[in-house]
Amino acid sequence: MKISVSLERFKKGLGAVEKIVASKSTLPVLNNVLIRAEDSQVVLSATDLEMGVNYYLGGKVEKPGSITVPGKVLGSFINNLSEDKITLEVKNNVLYATTEKSEASLNGIPAEEFPPIPEVKGKEVMFINSQTLKAAINQVGFAASFDESRPILTGVLFTLSGGALRMVATDSYRLAEKTVAVDTKEEASFIVPIKTIQELYRIITEPTDVKMVVSENQVMFVLPDMELISRVIEGEYPDYRQVVPKSFKTKAVLPTHELASTIKTASFFARENANNVKLTFRKGAVGIEAASSQLGSYKSQVGGDITGEDNEISFNARYLLDALGGVEGEEASIELVGKLSPGVIKTEGKKSDVMYIIMPLRS
Repeated sequence: MKISVSLERFKKGLGAVEKIVASKSTLPVLNNVLIRAEDSQVVLSATDLEMGVNYYLGGKVEKPGSITVPGKVLGSFINNLSEDKITLEVKNNVLYATTEKSEASLNGIPAEEFPPIPEVKGKEVMFINSQTLKAAINQVGFAASFDESRPILTGVLFTLSGGALRMVATDSYRLAEKTVAVDTKEEASFIVPIKTIQELYRIITEPTDVKMVVSENQVMFVLPDMELISRVIEGEYPDYRQVVPKSFKTKAVLPTHELASTIKTASFFARENANNVKLTFRKGAVGIEAASSQLGSYKSQVGGDITGEDNEISFNARYLLDALGGVEGEEASIELVGKLSPGVIKTEGKKSDVMYIIMPLRS
């Protein structure tokens, strides 16, 4: 193999794939990036066996071929270069990288040992604006679980139906749901691992369209220069609608920023007590308090429109702050049944397309 490529494009491609490189894998080839050259196309690939990425960059291919080389080492070398072009040549499983001022050789592993990244031959379910998708990930992804004992919760549920994409994540203590209108008549439901979701969020850097292709056990997100392929989590996602209260006894409409700021202050006093922050709902205001045996106590209130019965409830302060960070408006609504039932947080003032459910703490 012998190729010449733009150094800037090569850096960008390596940046896109090297985060997937498994740094401590017992299979040495998984520590490597696959470089493949054919026709006038150069492809960089990486995989950790659960997800894989292909990055396509144009270049001058003098001699087609392929090799895998250590991703971290190659990235460290490339990122310190400043020239316009780089030439890569393979001889006897050694990659020689040459620029106008620098050269390096990296011992490689034959491309034949690199695990194949599956081709997703499924149905094309939709296109979605990359910034819309990234915003939705930001509003939902934090609620997914990282507890491998319940693998079904370590992903984000994608449900496509009736021209809407619904994304849901839960760790059983709180739940986030985001609904996005999409231009498609397709229907599908699949669970994407949270690691894939985080990687997708990272590689979306520019406004564009993202295509989703789904097969029985895989999903592919296609961007202009790359493909992110992932397994889907098998199993039945919990029927989360069962925990959404059907009616409420109390509703508070409060200024989002002021509420979040007050909760954040209270959280400093709540750290010793499981992040427990108590909210008391009375006419005209919500009282917020937290206590610490070492630091002392904190009390404040946020004025707003409180309708229904007087009420009180305790929440994990971090869960409240995560939810308020996803609210897309100047006012947030909190709807309650009682101190032992889940609370619901939404954007107030419009038909809300984001919903958070938080389980209460016993106080």
